[in-house]
Amino acid sequence: MNKRGFTIIELLATLIILGIVTGIVIVGVNINLDTAKEKTEEVFIGTIKDAIKMYLDSDAKKLKNDNNENAVCTVNKALSDNVKIYKLYEFDEYGHKNNITLEKIINSKYIPLLGSDLVNPNNEGVECDVDTIVNIYRDDDYVYYYKISKSDIGCLTLNLDEYITNLPDGCSH
Repeated sequence: MNKRGFTIIELLATLIILGIVTGIVIVGVNINLDTAKEKTEEVFIGTIKDAIKMYLDSDAKKLKNDNNENAVCTVNKALSDNVKIYKLYEFDEYGHKNNITLEKIINSKYIPLLGSDLVNPNNEGVECDVDTIVNIYRDDDYVYYYKISKSDIGCLTLNLDEYITNLPDGCSH
């Protein structure tokens, strides 16, 4: 007797093997996609940090603290004890204090970003809220710090209960 073709058992075994291989591939791809999304958002947050640092290096000298406002915290540094950190504001020509927003930072003269550039690729093109307040601080040694809420930015997806900050430990204002 001359057999031509496959038996049902051979076809089922082949389908089962293909199903197992497909399942392994799908799980591996999903894990890699999640990791890639996390890394993409970390790079995006790094871009925001770099923009804030450039702003602090170029434009922070015009910011002042409200003389009526006390220090937000006190930290110990290696060379000096009990350094006070103050919140800074931008004052207009009438003496009104204004908060610094993400829009002011990205529109400063040294920042090569536009509001439309602040799109997190991890969040399918949702633009960030450029009206998000960026809190700027300065200590007695004229070192500048910043703090911005991840949830306020509006385009981030990971760890929204955290902040983007370079404030020293012990100063969580």
